[in-house]
Amino acid sequence: MMSCGGDAGILTVVQNHNVGSTQGWRTAYLVLTHTDAAAVVRLVAAIRRSSPRCVVIVAHDARVQPPPAFADEHVLVWCHGLATDWGSWELVEATLGAVAQARAFADPDFFVLVSGQDYPARHLGTWEDEVRAAGGGWIGRPRPLRYRPTWGRRPGVGDDDLTRYSFRWWPLPPAVARMGRRFPERARHGAARVRDAVLLRAAPVVAVRFVSRGRGAHLGLPRSRRALGGRVFVKCDQWIAFDRDLAAVVLRDLAAGMPLRRLFERSIIPDESAIQTALHAVEPPTIPHPVSFVRWLPSLDRPAVLTLADLPELQASRSPFCRKVSSGHSADLLAALDDLVTGAGAR
Repeated sequence: MMSCGGDAGILTVVQNHNVGSTQGWRTAYLVLTHTDAAAVVRLVAAIRRSSPRCVVIVAHDARVQPPPAFADEHVLVWCHGLATDWGSWELVEATLGAVAQARAFADPDFFVLVSGQDYPARHLGTWEDEVRAAGGGWIGRPRPLRYRPTWGRRPGVGDDDLTRYSFRWWPLPPAVARMGRRFPERARHGAARVRDAVLLRAAPVVAVRFVSRGRGAHLGLPRSRRALGGRVFVKCDQWIAFDRDLAAVVLRDLAAGMPLRRLFERSIIPDESAIQTALHAVEPPTIPHPVSFVRWLPSLDRPAVLTLADLPELQASRSPFCRKVSSGHSADLLAALDDLVTGAGAR
């Protein structure tokens, strides 16, 4: 099924309650994607084979590539019309819209967020049984953020990722991020040291962050204690899962005009904290493990593209998905996962 008008926003919801009318536990897999339609088609097919009763919502950013098409009545493609750049508020907004679409489409018991570059690493029906036996709740590995900035040369105490959310951020003109690129390399390093020294000394009152894979440079000023309201912000992987009751909490607390939404609309990389902070304020995760196994490359600050060599570690993680995969580089791994997830030894 398709819902792909050019003006489609998160309030445009497809009504089809017949899809969710069968008895028993039903999971909705929400796939956020923007490129590689063929990979998304393969991913959705693998999900449906491994969890035949599930529904899949493909939330697609069609700025780069037309959306994939499906003949399966249990799959809804929703073109949201949002600019879901890396680390943007729009990523959270698209996720909220996908949750709302899933609720209207099938009223599922459980919601699982994955990207178009994920792939099932376990038999999903078996994993869903484990989640149901654990009592639902939510799945993720949140880390509460605590940080106290200091004046002078000493770095602050704790994790300064908290300033992504406790500060209010404004994008700076692109020329600011490009400012030093015209200098010789040695001069660029010197300018960066001066910049960092100045910002370190001013950390309690002003900050600048460069979101290299997103929308560039941002200027941040701390929010008042009253605005923060004593909230505990958490940082967590974007790809999490939660049950029907918690989905209602997320949609309520991050609805337009709500205080928590106003905080995160002017934050940096809110997809790693907004929904997770709303969930964590209600209860800790039932299963404190990642939904998707990732092998992180610290030097590049991004996930590695997985290969067959990663399979033993991936299986040991017990995560239901893995990322990131590509049809070329990960071909052997994808074939092995197809055998494991839907073959004779799937369960």
